[in-house]
Amino acid sequence: MAFETPTISIKLLIDQDSNAVLLAEAGNDFVDTLHSLLKLPLGNIVRLVDQHQSLQPGCLNNLYNSVQNLPLKNFRTEACKRMLLYPSNAHEVEFTKLKLNMDLTGPRGHFVCGNQLCNEKQGGWFSYYNTPICTCGGLMNVRATKLRESVAVKDETEGVLYKGESMFFITDDLRVLQGSTGDLIQILLNLGIKNVNSIEEKVVEFGSREMTHLLIHSLISKTTLTDAFLRKQGIGSSSLLLNKRLSFISPIIKETAEKDGRTRVKLMLRKSDMKLLYAEASEDFVDLVFSFLTIPRESALELILGAKCNLTLGSISNLFRDLNTMFSVSNQKNSQKGVLPPFYSSPNEFPNIRSRDPPEFCYYFAKRSSTFPFNTFYDSRVVNKPFDPKSPVPSTTNSSGYLEKNSFVITDDLVVKPLSLLSSISLLKELGILLDDVEQKVISIREVEAIALLGACLWSSSALSASLNFFAKKPKQEPL
Repeated sequence: MAFETPTISIKLLIDQDSNAVLLAEAGNDFVDTLHSLLKLPLGNIVRLVDQHQSLQPGCLNNLYNSVQNLPLKNFRTEACKRMLLYPSNAHEVEFTKLKLNMDLTGPRGHFVCGNQLCNEKQGGWFSYYNTPICTCGGLMNVRATKLRESVAVKDETEGVLYKGESMFFITDDLRVLQGSTGDLIQILLNLGIKNVNSIEEKVVEFGSREMTHLLIHSLISKTTLTDAFLRKQGIGSSSLLLNKRLSFISPIIKETAEKDGRTRVKLMLRKSDMKLLYAEASEDFVDLVFSFLTIPRESALELILGAKCNLTLGSISNLFRDLNTMFSVSNQKNSQKGVLPPFYSSPNEFPNIRSRDPPEFCYYFAKRSSTFPFNTFYDSRVVNKPFDPKSPVPSTTNSSGYLEKNSFVITDDLVVKPLSLLSSISLLKELGILLDDVEQKVISIREVEAIALLGACLWSSSALSASLNFFAKKPKQEPL
Protein backbone atom coordinates (compact mmCIF):
# COMPACT_ATOMS: atom_id res chain seq x y z
CA MET A 1 0.00 0.00 0.00
CA ALA A 2 1.42 3.39 -1.02
CA PHE A 3 2.19 5.90 1.71
CA GLU A 4 -0.40 8.68 1.76
CA THR A 5 0.81 12.13 2.70
CA PRO A 6 -1.46 14.06 5.08
CA THR A 7 -3.72 16.77 3.70
CA ILE A 8 -5.84 19.57 5.11
CA SER A 9 -9.27 20.46 3.72
CA ILE A 10 -10.19 24.11 3.13
CA LYS A 11 -13.16 25.70 1.40
CA LEU A 12 -12.61 28.27 -1.36
CA LEU A 13 -15.23 30.88 -2.22
CA ILE A 14 -14.82 31.69 -5.92
CA ASP A 15 -16.33 34.60 -7.83
CA GLN A 16 -17.42 32.94 -11.08
CA ASP A 17 -17.75 36.27 -12.92
CA SER A 18 -14.08 37.19 -12.44
CA ASN A 19 -12.73 33.64 -11.95
CA ALA A 20 -11.01 34.77 -8.76
CA VAL A 21 -10.80 33.38 -5.24
CA LEU A 22 -12.57 35.73 -2.85
CA LEU A 23 -11.39 34.00 0.30
CA ALA A 24 -10.82 30.66 1.93
CA GLU A 25 -12.42 29.21 5.03
CA ALA A 26 -10.09 27.07 7.11
CA GLY A 27 -9.54 25.66 10.57
CA ASN A 28 -6.63 26.22 12.90
CA ASP A 29 -4.70 23.23 11.48
CA PHE A 30 -4.33 25.13 8.18
CA VAL A 31 -3.30 28.33 9.98
CA ASP A 32 -0.79 26.31 12.01
CA THR A 33 0.85 25.10 8.80
CA LEU A 34 0.90 28.63 7.33
CA HIS A 35 2.57 29.81 10.52
CA SER A 36 5.11 26.99 10.38
CA LEU A 37 6.11 28.05 6.84
CA LEU A 38 7.21 31.40 8.27
CA LYS A 39 9.41 29.62 10.81
CA LEU A 40 11.19 27.42 8.26
CA PRO A 41 14.85 28.29 7.59
CA LEU A 42 15.36 29.71 4.10
CA GLY A 43 17.59 26.78 3.13
CA ASN A 44 14.80 24.32 3.87
CA ILE A 45 12.41 26.37 1.75
CA VAL A 46 14.87 26.05 -1.17
CA ARG A 47 14.76 22.26 -0.79
CA LEU A 48 10.99 22.29 -0.45
CA VAL A 49 10.51 24.31 -3.63
CA ASP A 50 13.00 22.15 -5.56
CA GLN A 51 10.83 19.12 -4.80
CA HIS A 52 7.72 20.58 -6.42
CA GLN A 53 8.76 23.33 -8.82
CA SER A 54 11.78 23.89 -11.06
CA LEU A 55 11.66 27.69 -10.85
CA GLN A 56 11.67 29.95 -7.84
CA PRO A 57 12.10 33.70 -7.38
CA GLY A 58 15.40 35.19 -6.33
CA CYS A 59 18.69 33.34 -6.23
CA LEU A 60 18.67 31.54 -2.89
CA ASN A 61 18.83 28.30 -4.87
CA ASN A 62 22.19 29.41 -6.34
CA LEU A 63 23.43 30.13 -2.84
CA TYR A 64 22.28 26.69 -1.69
CA ASN A 65 23.89 24.96 -4.67
CA SER A 66 27.12 26.86 -4.02
CA VAL A 67 27.29 25.36 -0.52
CA GLN A 68 26.54 21.94 -2.00
CA ASN A 69 29.28 22.24 -4.64
CA LEU A 70 31.93 23.79 -2.40
CA PRO A 71 34.63 21.24 -1.46
CA LEU A 72 34.55 20.10 2.16
CA LYS A 73 38.05 21.52 2.79
CA ASN A 74 36.56 25.04 2.65
CA PHE A 75 34.46 24.40 5.77
CA ARG A 76 35.75 24.45 9.35
CA THR A 77 34.12 21.08 10.03
CA GLU A 78 32.01 18.56 8.13
CA ALA A 79 29.05 19.55 10.30
CA CYS A 80 29.33 23.16 9.07
CA LYS A 81 28.35 22.12 5.56
CA ARG A 82 25.50 19.96 6.84
CA MET A 83 24.20 22.80 9.03
CA LEU A 84 23.90 25.03 5.96
CA LEU A 85 22.42 22.38 3.65
CA TYR A 86 19.98 20.95 6.21
CA PRO A 87 19.40 23.77 8.71
CA SER A 88 17.46 22.90 11.83
CA ASN A 89 14.76 25.17 13.17
CA ALA A 90 14.22 26.24 16.74
CA HIS A 91 10.70 24.74 16.75
CA GLU A 92 11.50 21.24 15.53
CA VAL A 93 9.64 19.57 18.42
CA GLU A 94 6.49 21.63 17.80
CA PHE A 95 6.61 20.85 14.08
CA THR A 96 6.14 17.14 14.78
CA LYS A 97 2.70 17.97 16.23
CA LEU A 98 1.47 19.62 13.03
CA LYS A 99 -1.10 17.80 10.93
CA LEU A 100 0.89 18.82 7.83
CA ASN A 101 4.58 19.16 8.65
CA MET A 102 6.47 20.93 5.85
CA ASP A 103 9.92 20.69 7.45
CA LEU A 104 12.09 18.28 5.44
CA THR A 105 14.89 18.21 8.01
CA GLY A 106 13.08 16.84 11.04
CA PRO A 107 14.32 16.79 14.64
CA ARG A 108 18.03 16.46 15.21
CA GLY A 109 19.56 13.42 16.84
CA HIS A 110 21.91 13.35 19.82
CA PHE A 111 25.22 11.54 19.57
CA VAL A 112 27.86 10.50 22.07
CA CYS A 113 31.29 8.92 21.92
CA GLY A 114 31.59 5.25 21.06
CA ASN A 115 33.78 4.84 24.15
CA GLN A 116 31.33 4.16 27.00
CA LEU A 117 33.86 5.36 29.60
CA CYS A 118 33.73 8.86 28.09
CA ASN A 119 29.97 8.93 28.49
CA GLU A 120 29.93 7.68 32.07
CA LYS A 121 32.30 10.31 33.44
CA GLN A 122 30.96 13.64 34.61
CA GLY A 123 31.42 16.32 31.97
CA GLY A 124 31.17 14.06 28.94
CA TRP A 125 30.06 15.42 25.59
CA PHE A 126 27.03 15.14 23.35
CA SER A 127 26.66 16.40 19.79
CA TYR A 128 23.78 17.11 17.42
CA TYR A 129 25.88 15.61 14.61
CA ASN A 130 27.71 12.30 14.24
CA THR A 131 30.97 13.74 12.88
CA PRO A 132 32.84 15.45 15.81
CA ILE A 133 35.93 13.90 17.38
CA CYS A 134 35.77 13.31 21.14
CA THR A 135 38.60 14.31 23.50
CA CYS A 136 39.60 10.64 23.59
CA GLY A 137 40.09 10.67 19.82
CA GLY A 138 37.03 8.55 19.08
CA LEU A 139 34.18 9.48 16.78
CA MET A 140 30.98 10.74 18.41
CA ASN A 141 28.70 8.70 16.17
CA VAL A 142 26.65 6.63 18.63
CA ARG A 143 23.04 7.76 18.78
CA ALA A 144 22.12 8.31 22.43
CA THR A 145 18.72 6.68 22.75
CA LYS A 146 18.65 7.28 26.50
CA LEU A 147 19.53 10.96 26.39
CA ARG A 148 17.02 13.00 28.36
CA GLU A 149 16.69 16.67 29.19
CA SER A 150 17.69 17.30 32.79
CA VAL A 151 14.83 19.76 33.26
CA ALA A 152 11.25 18.71 32.57
CA VAL A 153 10.21 19.75 29.09
CA LYS A 154 7.36 22.24 29.13
CA ASP A 155 4.52 22.27 26.63
CA GLU A 156 6.22 23.71 23.57
CA THR A 157 3.10 24.01 21.45
CA GLU A 158 2.87 27.72 22.10
CA GLY A 159 4.66 29.54 19.33
CA VAL A 160 3.64 27.44 16.32
CA LEU A 161 0.27 25.88 17.14
CA TYR A 162 -2.88 27.93 17.67
CA LYS A 163 -4.43 26.80 20.95
CA GLY A 164 -8.10 25.93 20.75
CA GLU A 165 -10.49 25.34 17.86
CA SER A 166 -11.36 28.28 15.66
CA MET A 167 -12.50 29.24 12.16
CA PHE A 168 -10.43 31.56 9.99
CA PHE A 169 -10.97 33.45 6.76
CA ILE A 170 -7.96 33.90 4.47
CA THR A 171 -8.33 36.51 1.73
CA ASP A 172 -6.82 36.28 -1.75
CA ASP A 173 -3.93 38.50 -0.61
CA LEU A 174 -3.39 36.33 2.51
CA ARG A 175 -4.99 38.45 5.18
CA VAL A 176 -5.85 36.05 8.02
CA LEU A 177 -9.03 36.91 9.92
CA GLN A 178 -10.55 35.02 12.82
CA GLY A 179 -14.31 35.32 12.61
CA SER A 180 -17.86 34.10 12.24
CA THR A 181 -20.61 34.00 9.62
CA GLY A 182 -21.47 37.63 10.37
CA ASP A 183 -17.88 38.60 9.66
CA LEU A 184 -18.03 36.70 6.36
CA ILE A 185 -20.95 38.81 5.15
CA GLN A 186 -19.07 42.01 5.96
CA ILE A 187 -15.91 40.76 4.22
CA LEU A 188 -17.87 39.96 1.05
CA LEU A 189 -19.50 43.39 1.12
CA ASN A 190 -16.06 44.99 1.51
CA LEU A 191 -14.96 43.04 -1.58
CA GLY A 192 -17.88 44.50 -3.52
CA ILE A 193 -19.87 41.25 -3.61
CA LYS A 194 -23.63 41.70 -3.24
CA ASN A 195 -25.06 38.85 -5.29
CA VAL A 196 -24.14 35.52 -3.69
CA ASN A 197 -25.46 33.64 -6.74
CA SER A 198 -22.12 34.31 -8.48
CA ILE A 199 -20.18 32.63 -5.67
CA GLU A 200 -19.06 29.02 -6.06
CA GLU A 201 -17.92 26.93 -3.11
CA LYS A 202 -15.08 24.50 -3.74
CA VAL A 203 -13.39 22.21 -1.23
CA VAL A 204 -9.71 21.56 -1.93
CA GLU A 205 -7.21 19.28 -0.25
CA PHE A 206 -3.93 20.90 0.75
CA GLY A 207 -0.88 18.67 0.75
CA SER A 208 2.80 19.59 0.69
CA ARG A 209 2.72 20.33 -3.07
CA GLU A 210 -0.24 22.72 -2.80
CA MET A 211 1.26 24.42 0.25
CA THR A 212 4.55 24.90 -1.60
CA HIS A 213 2.76 26.48 -4.58
CA LEU A 214 0.97 28.84 -2.21
CA LEU A 215 4.28 29.77 -0.58
CA ILE A 216 5.92 30.58 -3.93
CA HIS A 217 3.01 32.70 -5.16
CA SER A 218 2.84 34.53 -1.83
CA LEU A 219 6.28 35.99 -2.56
CA ILE A 220 5.34 37.56 -5.89
CA SER A 221 1.57 37.93 -6.14
CA LYS A 222 -1.17 40.07 -4.59
CA THR A 223 -3.73 37.44 -5.63
CA THR A 224 -2.01 34.41 -4.17
CA LEU A 225 -4.95 32.02 -3.83
CA THR A 226 -6.26 32.81 -7.31
CA ASP A 227 -2.86 32.45 -8.98
CA ALA A 228 -2.01 29.26 -7.10
CA PHE A 229 -5.29 27.40 -7.66
CA LEU A 230 -7.16 28.91 -10.60
CA ARG A 231 -4.75 30.60 -12.99
CA LYS A 232 -1.64 28.66 -11.92
CA GLN A 233 0.69 31.31 -13.32
CA GLY A 234 4.45 30.86 -13.41
CA ILE A 235 6.77 33.16 -11.53
CA GLY A 236 8.31 34.65 -14.66
CA SER A 237 5.32 36.96 -15.20
CA SER A 238 6.27 38.98 -12.14
CA SER A 239 9.80 40.01 -13.20
CA LEU A 240 8.85 43.64 -13.88
CA LEU A 241 7.18 43.89 -10.49
CA LEU A 242 10.28 42.47 -8.82
CA ASN A 243 12.50 45.14 -10.37
CA LYS A 244 10.11 47.84 -9.17
CA ARG A 245 10.14 46.46 -5.63
CA LEU A 246 13.90 46.41 -5.46
CA SER A 247 14.17 50.15 -6.09
CA PHE A 248 13.74 50.56 -2.33
CA ILE A 249 17.36 49.65 -1.62
CA SER A 250 19.12 52.89 -2.59
CA PRO A 251 16.97 55.16 -0.37
CA ILE A 252 17.68 52.94 2.63
CA ILE A 253 21.41 53.30 2.17
CA LYS A 254 21.28 57.05 1.57
CA GLU A 255 19.33 57.67 4.77
CA THR A 256 21.43 55.45 7.01
CA ALA A 257 24.61 56.46 8.79
CA GLU A 258 26.35 53.58 10.53
CA LYS A 259 29.80 52.79 11.75
CA ASP A 260 32.28 51.06 9.48
CA GLY A 261 31.15 47.72 8.10
CA ARG A 262 32.11 44.35 9.50
CA THR A 263 33.65 43.20 6.22
CA ARG A 264 34.76 44.59 2.88
CA VAL A 265 33.95 43.43 -0.62
CA LYS A 266 35.72 44.20 -3.89
CA LEU A 267 33.19 44.97 -6.64
CA MET A 268 34.20 44.41 -10.25
CA LEU A 269 32.40 46.91 -12.51
CA ARG A 270 32.12 47.50 -16.23
CA LYS A 271 33.47 51.01 -16.84
CA SER A 272 31.23 51.77 -19.81
CA ASP A 273 27.98 51.60 -17.84
CA MET A 274 29.14 50.85 -14.24
CA LYS A 275 27.29 47.54 -14.29
CA LEU A 276 28.27 45.27 -11.41
CA LEU A 277 29.83 42.12 -12.88
CA TYR A 278 30.87 40.11 -9.84
CA ALA A 279 32.55 40.48 -6.46
CA GLU A 280 35.59 39.13 -4.66
CA ALA A 281 35.55 38.70 -0.89
CA SER A 282 37.02 36.84 2.05
CA GLU A 283 35.30 34.14 4.07
CA ASP A 284 33.72 36.79 6.35
CA PHE A 285 31.39 38.05 3.63
CA VAL A 286 30.65 34.58 2.25
CA ASP A 287 29.91 33.38 5.78
CA LEU A 288 27.34 36.16 6.02
CA VAL A 289 25.55 35.27 2.78
CA PHE A 290 25.70 31.53 3.48
CA SER A 291 24.12 32.17 6.89
CA PHE A 292 21.03 33.49 5.07
CA LEU A 293 20.13 29.83 4.54
CA THR A 294 19.77 29.30 8.31
CA ILE A 295 17.51 32.31 8.98
CA PRO A 296 13.78 31.61 9.50
CA ARG A 297 11.63 33.29 6.85
CA GLU A 298 9.73 35.34 9.44
CA SER A 299 13.02 36.70 10.82
CA ALA A 300 14.11 37.65 7.30
CA LEU A 301 10.79 39.42 6.72
CA GLU A 302 11.09 41.21 10.05
CA LEU A 303 14.52 42.53 9.07
CA ILE A 304 13.41 43.61 5.58
CA LEU A 305 10.08 45.13 6.59
CA GLY A 306 11.71 46.83 9.56
CA ALA A 307 14.06 48.76 7.27
CA LYS A 308 13.25 52.34 6.26
CA CYS A 309 11.30 51.58 3.12
CA ASN A 310 7.82 51.18 1.69
CA LEU A 311 8.52 47.73 0.32
CA THR A 312 5.55 45.44 -0.24
CA LEU A 313 6.44 41.81 -0.76
CA GLY A 314 3.71 39.98 -2.63
CA SER A 315 1.11 38.79 -0.14
CA ILE A 316 3.50 37.28 2.37
CA SER A 317 3.90 40.59 4.19
CA ASN A 318 0.14 40.46 4.99
CA LEU A 319 0.47 36.88 6.21
CA PHE A 320 3.49 37.80 8.33
CA ARG A 321 1.80 40.81 9.96
CA ASP A 322 -1.49 39.06 10.75
CA LEU A 323 0.08 35.91 12.16
CA ASN A 324 2.64 37.97 14.04
CA THR A 325 -0.26 39.76 15.74
CA MET A 326 -2.10 36.50 16.51
CA PHE A 327 1.01 34.90 18.02
CA SER A 328 2.50 38.12 19.47
CA VAL A 329 2.93 36.81 23.03
CA SER A 330 4.63 33.55 22.06
CA ASN A 331 6.71 35.29 19.38
CA GLN A 332 8.04 37.72 21.97
CA LYS A 333 9.02 34.85 24.27
CA ASN A 334 10.72 33.00 21.42
CA SER A 335 12.57 36.13 20.28
CA GLN A 336 14.00 36.60 23.76
CA LYS A 337 15.24 32.99 23.76
CA GLY A 338 16.72 33.27 20.26
CA VAL A 339 15.36 32.45 16.81
CA LEU A 340 18.09 29.98 15.80
CA PRO A 341 18.91 26.55 17.26
CA PRO A 342 22.02 26.27 19.44
CA PHE A 343 25.36 27.06 17.74
CA TYR A 344 23.81 28.40 14.51
CA SER A 345 24.56 32.10 14.96
CA SER A 346 27.55 33.48 13.10
CA PRO A 347 29.85 36.41 14.05
CA ASN A 348 28.96 38.21 10.81
CA GLU A 349 25.23 37.64 11.11
CA PHE A 350 22.61 40.20 12.13
CA PRO A 351 22.67 41.18 15.84
CA ASN A 352 19.02 40.21 16.41
CA ILE A 353 19.47 36.77 14.83
CA ARG A 354 20.74 34.87 17.86
CA SER A 355 21.07 31.20 18.74
CA ARG A 356 19.24 29.73 21.68
CA ASP A 357 21.26 28.44 24.60
CA PRO A 358 21.76 24.67 24.35
CA PRO A 359 19.71 22.67 26.86
CA GLU A 360 21.40 20.65 29.56
CA PHE A 361 21.21 16.91 28.98
CA CYS A 362 21.90 13.98 31.23
CA TYR A 363 23.16 10.63 30.00
CA TYR A 364 21.59 7.67 31.83
CA PHE A 365 23.29 4.29 32.03
CA ALA A 366 23.16 1.10 34.08
CA LYS A 367 26.01 0.51 36.51
CA ARG A 368 26.85 -2.70 38.40
CA SER A 369 26.60 -2.40 42.17
CA SER A 370 29.69 -3.31 44.21
CA THR A 371 27.81 -3.73 47.49
CA PHE A 372 24.92 -5.90 46.33
CA PRO A 373 24.73 -9.30 44.61
CA PHE A 374 26.58 -9.82 41.34
CA ASN A 375 23.53 -9.47 39.10
CA THR A 376 22.26 -6.21 40.67
CA PHE A 377 22.39 -2.98 38.63
CA TYR A 378 21.26 0.56 39.37
CA ASP A 379 20.69 3.61 37.20
CA SER A 380 23.27 6.35 37.19
CA ARG A 381 23.53 9.58 35.25
CA VAL A 382 26.02 12.27 34.32
CA VAL A 383 25.50 15.71 32.84
CA ASN A 384 26.68 15.96 29.22
CA LYS A 385 28.11 19.13 27.73
CA PRO A 386 27.04 20.26 24.24
CA PHE A 387 29.71 20.06 21.53
CA ASP A 388 29.83 23.08 19.19
CA PRO A 389 29.57 21.44 15.73
CA LYS A 390 31.35 24.36 14.06
CA SER A 391 34.44 23.86 16.20
CA PRO A 392 37.13 21.34 15.15
CA VAL A 393 37.99 20.84 18.85
CA PRO A 394 35.60 20.24 21.78
CA SER A 395 33.99 23.53 22.78
CA THR A 396 30.75 24.56 24.48
CA THR A 397 30.68 28.09 23.06
CA ASN A 398 29.44 29.28 19.69
CA SER A 399 32.96 29.54 18.32
CA SER A 400 32.98 31.13 14.88
CA GLY A 401 31.64 31.00 11.35
CA TYR A 402 31.24 28.12 8.94
CA LEU A 403 34.20 28.64 6.60
CA GLU A 404 37.96 28.32 6.70
CA LYS A 405 40.01 31.36 5.74
CA ASN A 406 39.90 31.78 1.98
CA SER A 407 38.98 34.16 -0.81
CA PHE A 408 35.93 33.69 -3.01
CA VAL A 409 34.36 35.01 -6.19
CA ILE A 410 30.62 35.80 -6.07
CA THR A 411 28.60 36.28 -9.26
CA ASP A 412 25.68 38.68 -9.60
CA ASP A 413 23.22 35.81 -9.08
CA LEU A 414 25.09 34.59 -5.97
CA VAL A 415 27.03 31.65 -7.33
CA VAL A 416 30.00 31.34 -4.95
CA LYS A 417 33.29 29.65 -5.85
CA PRO A 418 36.82 29.70 -4.40
CA LEU A 419 38.92 32.47 -5.93
CA SER A 420 41.89 31.30 -8.00
CA LEU A 421 44.39 33.00 -10.30
CA LEU A 422 42.37 32.07 -13.36
CA SER A 423 38.80 32.18 -12.00
CA SER A 424 38.38 35.93 -12.57
CA ILE A 425 39.77 35.71 -16.10
CA SER A 426 37.45 32.81 -16.88
CA LEU A 427 34.48 34.75 -15.55
CA LEU A 428 35.30 37.86 -17.61
CA LYS A 429 35.67 35.66 -20.67
CA GLU A 430 32.30 34.07 -19.97
CA LEU A 431 30.70 37.51 -19.61
CA GLY A 432 32.39 38.81 -22.76
CA ILE A 433 34.07 41.73 -20.92
CA LEU A 434 37.33 43.33 -22.11
CA LEU A 435 40.07 43.77 -19.52
CA ASP A 436 40.35 47.53 -20.12
CA ASP A 437 36.60 47.89 -19.45
CA VAL A 438 36.88 46.65 -15.84
CA GLU A 439 37.05 48.85 -12.76
CA GLN A 440 37.43 47.80 -9.12
CA LYS A 441 35.80 49.39 -6.08
CA VAL A 442 36.00 48.27 -2.47
CA ILE A 443 33.00 48.84 -0.22
CA SER A 444 32.12 48.12 3.40
CA ILE A 445 29.21 45.87 4.21
CA ARG A 446 27.24 47.21 7.16
CA GLU A 447 24.03 45.81 8.60
CA VAL A 448 21.85 47.87 6.27
CA GLU A 449 23.65 46.60 3.16
CA ALA A 450 23.41 43.05 4.48
CA ILE A 451 19.63 43.46 4.90
CA ALA A 452 19.38 44.86 1.37
CA LEU A 453 21.31 41.85 0.05
CA LEU A 454 19.07 39.47 2.00
CA GLY A 455 15.97 41.05 0.46
CA ALA A 456 17.49 41.04 -3.02
CA CYS A 457 18.43 37.36 -2.91
CA LEU A 458 14.81 36.50 -2.06
CA TRP A 459 13.25 38.40 -4.98
CA SER A 460 15.89 39.19 -7.61
CA SER A 461 17.98 36.98 -9.88
CA SER A 462 20.67 39.72 -9.84
CA ALA A 463 21.08 40.10 -6.09
CA LEU A 464 24.45 41.90 -6.05
CA SER A 465 23.36 44.51 -8.60
CA ALA A 466 19.99 45.00 -6.93
CA SER A 467 21.49 45.57 -3.48
CA LEU A 468 25.02 46.94 -3.99
CA ASN A 469 25.05 48.71 -7.37
CA PHE A 470 24.29 52.01 -5.62
CA PHE A 471 27.83 51.96 -4.24
CA ALA A 472 29.29 51.70 -7.72
CA LYS A 473 28.19 55.29 -8.34
CA LYS A 474 29.66 56.70 -5.13
CA PRO A 475 32.82 58.72 -5.78
CA LYS A 476 34.62 57.67 -2.62
CA GLN A 477 36.63 54.43 -2.76
CA GLU A 478 37.65 52.72 0.45
CA PRO A 479 41.09 51.17 0.96
CA LEU A 480 41.29 47.39 0.81
